[in-house]
Amino acid sequence: MNTPSYNQQSGMALIISLIILISMTILGVASMQATRTEVSMAGNQREAGLSFNATEAGLSAAERYIEDSISKTAYNDPAIGLYDRLETDPDYGDSTVWDASQIATTTLPFVTEQPRFIIKYLGDRSQNEVAAVNIGGYGSSQPGKTVSNFRVTSRGVGQTANSFRFIQSYYGKEF
Repeated sequence: MNTPSYNQQSGMALIISLIILISMTILGVASMQATRTEVSMAGNQREAGLSFNATEAGLSAAERYIEDSISKTAYNDPAIGLYDRLETDPDYGDSTVWDASQIATTTLPFVTEQPRFIIKYLGDRSQNEVAAVNIGGYGSSQPGKTVSNFRVTSRGVGQTANSFRFIQSYYGKEF
């Protein structure tokens, strides 16, 4: 009867199991990295959505501010974010400009700070070149009505204060 000799084994099972273990480790590390990237992308998407929603809320608040105002002469105080047509436009990228701007009267959850807005009175329709733009004849002849034009700039911040979103729109009102 032949008995197997343990001295003749070459350790092939050990080598194969080590190769399988290394390949499983590489697959695990790669899937962890992919998951981390996907979580980061989802967080960035959420941050972008929050800052966009905040900016839209600021824009709506500014339009309500204009609608509630009774005179176009109130728009001449840059210390509170209200600019006259003859004043130089502020540097919207400068954070100190936004410290002096209007805060939207909204309470948005999950944002670092509430949205802010700056309103610039551009003059009546006959006084500025922006108002001369007339798409499809809209507003080309309005006898007896004077439309005052405003440019509204809104700034929204996300949850981490690392992302800012700016939106500008034009708004007209009859006084």
